[in-house]
Amino acid sequence: MVAATNVDLAQKVAENHFRSDLYYRLNVFPIIIPPLRERREDIPLLARYFAQKHARRMKKPIDSIAAKAMAALTEYHWPGNVRSWKTSPRARTICSVPRARECQNTV
Repeated sequence: MVAATNVDLAQKVAENHFRSDLYYRLNVFPIIIPPLRERREDIPLLARYFAQKHARRMKKPIDSIAAKAMAALTEYHWPGNVRSWKTSPRARTICSVPRARECQNTV
C-alpha cells in the first residue's frame, strides 16, 4: 500500500487527531519526496514527459519546448507538487504548444 499526505502525521498522532495504530502500519517504509519547488532540476524532464503525453493524446507532434517557456516553468514557485501541474495554466500552456515556438501564455 502506498499512501501520500501533505500533513505531518506524527504530529497529528501526538495531538490525537490521527490513529496511532494506523500511523505505525502506514509508516513501515516512508518515502520522503520534496516538493517540486525544491527539485527544479526535475522540471525540464517533467515538462517533456507531460508535453509528449499530451501530444500523443491529441495526436499532434511536439518537437520541443521553447526556452522561454521552459524558463517560465523552472522559475515558477510550485505551491504543490507534480499534482499541481495538471491544474497549472502555465503547465497546460506548455503542454499544448504543438511545435517549438514561444509560449503565448506563461502565467
